[in-house]
Amino acid sequence: ANSVVQTSDGGYALAGATDSLGAGNADFWLVKTYANGTMQWNKTYGGTGMDEASALVQTNDGGYALAGYTDSFGAGSADFWLVKTDTVGNMQWSRTYGGTGWDEAYALVQTADGGYALAGYTDSFGAGGLDFWLVKTDANGNALWNKSYGGTGTDGAYSVIQTGDGGYALAGVATSF
Repeated sequence: ANSVVQTSDGGYALAGATDSLGAGNADFWLVKTYANGTMQWNKTYGGTGMDEASALVQTNDGGYALAGYTDSFGAGSADFWLVKTDTVGNMQWSRTYGGTGWDEAYALVQTADGGYALAGYTDSFGAGGLDFWLVKTDANGNALWNKSYGGTGTDGAYSVIQTGDGGYALAGVATSF
């Protein structure tokens, strides 16, 4: 498990990866528990490659959104992967974002407009090496814009928030500066 949220019913939802269940190698794994920690249900999402969820939010409609990386789907070695589910974990849609390099999402927020902001690092875009990468989507996961931040070293975002003025703040590590 890489992320946990307390759910609106007082239980918990955990997201991470499993190679015990699912399609093969590692898959996104979403586990929903009751308030006492007893498992209520669990779901896997993925393909035959490596897929790992790093971030989780309960969405405004009571469902869940998970973000991480996939090398089962997408454009390159690995891509940001956003999975949206209903209230009982059934996948409603998924989207990948990335290029031919290794791109991995570590953080996720649902934004004030009902869309999503994903942050992590990209090897596909930016100044070189790894760079912070921020992807903004609409409510259906369609990419609206993306920005990279960094230098020629290794830079990666591990957290994102939407700020009071509607912008975003990212935190992570940087060897470029």
